[in-house]
Amino acid sequence: MTFVAETREAPSHIARDGAYGDVDVAVVRAYVDALVALSRSRAATDALEAVLFADLVTLSGASGRSSDADLMLRSLAAEVGAAVRVSDRTIQRQMSDALQLVDSFPAVHEALSHGEITSSHVQVILEHGLPVEAGPAREEFVARALPLARVESPNRLRRMLGGIAEEVRDMSITERHREASRARTVWVTDDLDGMATLHALLPSVLAHGVKDRLDRMAHALRASNKTARHTGTGAGAGFGPGARMCPGGDVLISTDAGASLESGVDTGASADSESDVGIDVDADADVDADASEFRDVRTVDQIRADLLADLLLTTTPTSVDTAIGSIHATIAVTIPVLTLLGQDDTGTELDGITPIDADTARVLAGGQPGLDRILTHPITGAILATDRYRPTAEMKRFLTHRDQHCRHPGCRVPIRYTDIDHNHDWANGGKTDISNLAPLCRRHHTLKTSADWKLTPHPDNDGTVIFHTPAGYKHTQNPPPPHTVSFTPTRDVNTTQAGDSDDGGDGVPPW
Repeated sequence: MTFVAETREAPSHIARDGAYGDVDVAVVRAYVDALVALSRSRAATDALEAVLFADLVTLSGASGRSSDADLMLRSLAAEVGAAVRVSDRTIQRQMSDALQLVDSFPAVHEALSHGEITSSHVQVILEHGLPVEAGPAREEFVARALPLARVESPNRLRRMLGGIAEEVRDMSITERHREASRARTVWVTDDLDGMATLHALLPSVLAHGVKDRLDRMAHALRASNKTARHTGTGAGAGFGPGARMCPGGDVLISTDAGASLESGVDTGASADSESDVGIDVDADADVDADASEFRDVRTVDQIRADLLADLLLTTTPTSVDTAIGSIHATIAVTIPVLTLLGQDDTGTELDGITPIDADTARVLAGGQPGLDRILTHPITGAILATDRYRPTAEMKRFLTHRDQHCRHPGCRVPIRYTDIDHNHDWANGGKTDISNLAPLCRRHHTLKTSADWKLTPHPDNDGTVIFHTPAGYKHTQNPPPPHTVSFTPTRDVNTTQAGDSDDGGDGVPPW
């Protein structure tokens, strides 16, 4: 279906010198009409895409769930993902959503195909409609939701549909909560500038309880720091024994300090209040001569975030009665040697994926008993090989720094969660050689082993691999930018003292 923008004459009662100045209102209307037509056309395209995705699921014979492990479904998703340069996990989720839309919400799909609603409206409708029991209850939900979707924005629609879904559902909130709580989980999404967002899907009472405790601790800690600064009681009373200074003059407080404040201080303020609260300061506390240098310039939000990290990283869990409290977090940080020495601030990454600031990287490195050093030959780039099936520890370290993550197109699973796989199978004569090894996550290792996906090394033998799909496509995957250090001679390096020159006086370095 083709939509054509119509340019209509501006109403006579709209003045030319109104909100748009000298711009003719008819021109503005033409742009608005064109954008409306484009939006409707995009909606129709999204509806067609949903049909194609749903058909692929039908071809696979799988259920279409985003978690479906059906090998043919995964392989089809990988075919599409590699072709359009999108993660096959994302494609499989889109296939699942498309099947649900086309098969379970046909009226919603039809409205989308006519451009009456947008994909954003569809997402909101499915978000609230999928939990509604199929049958009369869901039909009533759709019948009430569509008229609203045609006139309301997705944000307004979300609040409206929550109430409608509650009214039409057969299952009680208690039963639904019991079922929903099984999906509780924690995950991380990486943001820019060395930051990340920690998500936790929890029962509402626990989530609000965690937030309330952090609120109270943050306000109490902030007030305690102010009192300590004003009374001169110093770090012992105001900042706690675990206080530590950070760049910029911020003071971060350890978990012990926050916990003692929470148990011994009556805040006397609401969780969202910014007002000072009363703190009882021990008059006999030791006075720190440098107390005036301590200052906490963090906002309540920043303190709340710092406390959350301290609580999660330093306390012993009580939800299980095991030795789980002895387990510590393990991360892989890649630090160029010049950054480690403080001569540069670039090139540092967490798990080979997320850039982090150099100060944090140096702090992490300083607390480790040992470091892995990876060196490559500056001329030959010589690599190691072995006659054994399993790669050596040195080869694994090399691959960790060369490949960093799963090599399948679009996949970013960190290498520590992957299998080091032979491109040309060992059983068929493949060698355990750096040029014949590549890390694959379990999902994509399974595709290679059982779904006729093949890998071949690039003739240049530079770590580039070529994926051959069952449908006959080829996708070349270059290794990520290497974590190596290159040295470029500078004027100071090339210049030697008088009488010590070995370059024959022509200024050319002796090497």
